[in-house]
Amino acid sequence: MLPQLYPLIRLPVYAVLAFGLSVVDVALILGPATPPPLAPLILRWANDPDLGQRFPAAAAACLQLGLAAAAIVLWAATERLAARLARGWLAGGGRGIAERLWPILAGGLMTATLGLAAAGTVGMGLWSVASLWRFPAPLPTAWTLDNWRRGLAGLAWPLSTSLTVGLVAALLALALTLGCLENEQRRRLARPRRSLWLLYLPLLVPQIAFLFGLQAWLVALGIDGSWLALIWSHLLFVLPYVFLTLADSYRALDERFLRSAACLGAAPDRMFWRIKLPLLRRPVLIALATGFSVSIALYLPTVFAGAGRFATLTTEAIALAAGADRRLIGVETFLQSALPLAAFALALALSPRRRPPAADRR
Repeated sequence: MLPQLYPLIRLPVYAVLAFGLSVVDVALILGPATPPPLAPLILRWANDPDLGQRFPAAAAACLQLGLAAAAIVLWAATERLAARLARGWLAGGGRGIAERLWPILAGGLMTATLGLAAAGTVGMGLWSVASLWRFPAPLPTAWTLDNWRRGLAGLAWPLSTSLTVGLVAALLALALTLGCLENEQRRRLARPRRSLWLLYLPLLVPQIAFLFGLQAWLVALGIDGSWLALIWSHLLFVLPYVFLTLADSYRALDERFLRSAACLGAAPDRMFWRIKLPLLRRPVLIALATGFSVSIALYLPTVFAGAGRFATLTTEAIALAAGADRRLIGVETFLQSALPLAAFALALALSPRRRPPAADRR
């Protein structure tokens, strides 16, 4: 199974590898400050008031790009080496203890990862309503909602910015995706795998490596720090996720529905609006929620394209993480986690529910 499945997930693996090597927001919170990892150091140099620091920042950005490319090349070489070494084992049909060990190991790692994420969210939720929480008490000894009153008063502008940019970027990405997929079907175009590399390019290249140069182009065009630049920078990363979320469902739609409509005289536009979109309402809504969630979590595009004029929930969370008021941090991070959950819950609520067959209902 693995030799058949792995080529389908190779590009996502490369994207995760590049992201892990160059992530900035996670490194700012969890990483060391002296010395910092390379990506946060590039960000520090790029935002330094001394313009002379832009030159080492540009050189370091090229170094970050080279590190990501070298890691991907090394991973690809390891793939070929593993395939060659395991060819005899695969042909022999050997199983052994790995058949039982790998599912247990993978399930344990996934459970631990999700458990840590859930524990962090619950912890921030408790801090958001804690008035007094002294060590080593397992729970707060006093509760209050004043943290939310103070937090929401200061987060009105970042919340509105996050919602606006997230919705606009997700809707634009959905419109572009639907247009590309519909054009592909109407023109009977092939689906070459090379096009996926172009789609994955913003995910394969480290953000800090090209957003720094992108900011220079935005300044030259005179749109730096504008809504247009901010939404466009978010769209660069939202579009790949929306396309990859929706493409398989769109291409797997049964063509017999469309043939029946064509036999009845329906035009292509009418089939798109009256047949395809209603049948694909659940995948479309899930793709829209995915794009919105990706936009909510973006940090570097907001910092570079926004030029410090736009504050979102993510930028405020990174800024508050350096402070000591865990109550406000709890309000901020819990609210940031609640928005993607609300988007997916709304998508599922608006999706059509499948009715059981008539025999089952009887």
